Amino acid sequence: MTDETKTTPYRVKDFIDAAVLKNDMSYSVSDLSSAMMQQGSLMVHYGVLLSKASRQVDDLKLLLETTEAVVYRNIRDAAIKAGNKLTEAQIEKEIVLSANVLSIKRALAEAKQIESLAKTSVEALRHKKDMLVSQGLIAREEIRGDVSINRRNAADEERQALEDRVLRRMQRD
Repeated sequence: MTDETKTTPYRVKDFIDAAVLKNDMSYSVSDLSSAMMQQGSLMVHYGVLLSKASRQVDDLKLLLETTEAVVYRNIRDAAIKAGNKLTEAQIEKEIVLSANVLSIKRALAEAKQIESLAKTSVEALRHKKDMLVSQGLIAREEIRGDVSINRRNAADEERQALEDRVLRRMQRD
C-alpha cells in the first residue's frame, strides 16, 4: 500500500469558542465584585486551554516529522524496487505532494491559528484585569467622595440643628 492510498486525517480540536470568550470578557461596572472574583478562574481556564492548544501544535509538528520520514522511506524504497534513481530534491518534492503530509500541514496551520487565538484570549484577560483594577479604583474614589459628602451634609445638619436650638433658647429668654 502506498502513501497516496492511505490518508490519515488529523482532527484539530478547537479549544476556544468565540461566543463564550466574548461573554467571559464582558462585565458590568455595577457588579465589579463578581467580575473580580471570576477573573482568576477565567485566567486559569484560558491558560489551560492555551496549554492544550500549544500541545496540539507540538503533537502535529512531531506527527509531521514522522510522516515525512515514513513518506521519504516509502518513496526511496519504491524507487529502488523500480530501479529508478531519485535525487534528494526529487524525493523532497514528492514528500511535499504527499496527501498525508499535505493533510497534516493543513491541520498544523489550523492548530497554530487556534493556539494564536488562545494566546490572544489570555492576553485579553490580562487587559480585562487591568480594566477591573481601574474600575475598582474609580469606584473606591467615588465611595470616598460620597462618604465625604455625607459627612459634610451630616455636619451641616448638626450645625443647623445646633443653630436652631440656640435660636429657640434665645427666643424663650
